[in-house]
Amino acid sequence: MGTVLMGELDAETVPPAFWNLAEPSTVQAIHRLYEAAGAQVLITNTFQASGPALARDRIVPAMSEVNRAGVDNARAAAPQLVVGSMGPCGLDWTRRDTPAFRACRTAYREQALALLASGADGILLETFTSIRDCEPALAGVGDVADGMPVLVSFAIGEEGELLGDGLTIEGAVVYAEKHGAAAVGINCCSLAAATAAVPRLVAAARTPVMVRPHAGVPERDRDGRLVWPDGPEVFAEAALVWRAAGAHLVGACCGATPATTAAMADALTG
Repeated sequence: MGTVLMGELDAETVPPAFWNLAEPSTVQAIHRLYEAAGAQVLITNTFQASGPALARDRIVPAMSEVNRAGVDNARAAAPQLVVGSMGPCGLDWTRRDTPAFRACRTAYREQALALLASGADGILLETFTSIRDCEPALAGVGDVADGMPVLVSFAIGEEGELLGDGLTIEGAVVYAEKHGAAAVGINCCSLAAATAAVPRLVAAARTPVMVRPHAGVPERDRDGRLVWPDGPEVFAEAALVWRAAGAHLVGACCGATPATTAAMADALTG
């Protein structure tokens, strides 16, 4: 969503969540492109729409309004399922028994409540780079999930380690499942890292495994636009490998487009 949205509006420096209320028709149109391409689950445009993130980005509308619009915009495409995207809120903490931890937990709780109250079918905690960041997120979302599925996705390096604390992906899986994750996986990593990590995820997990790598490291063309190196065909081939290795949910992250989704859907259903 973010890559296509920034391209459509030529606004790389504007946080994507801003457009949920400012340009809902554009956000809805992009969701429809993904649904038409074969996406079975749409992810809301709310990755950085927690209270602290919106305050940092100086987005004025209330957190609940931005997240409600995020769900409504996805629902406009009439998908099978909508999951509410939540990324790290950016607040730091030292110990669980501190106001800082409680503030983190509250931020996640409030965003999750806004998404679920607006009709999201579940929550996706994505691009978490450490257990430290994930701990208050799982706690806050768990306060309000009330049986709704919570999916947890980590950003990893080339060796399958969490980028923030170096924990192995196996350790991250065990932690997430222990704290209520209904599915576990990785995103925002290279295709090679994803392909290497999937068998390890499947071996460690008791829940469904998801994989959503990015499309490589982008470069700028002569017009200054970002160009991502890994195209739809590469993702189509990789999707077959991931499914054969046991992944249940496959997709893509930064740099992907509806064409990427279409290529994977065609490969997996062909």
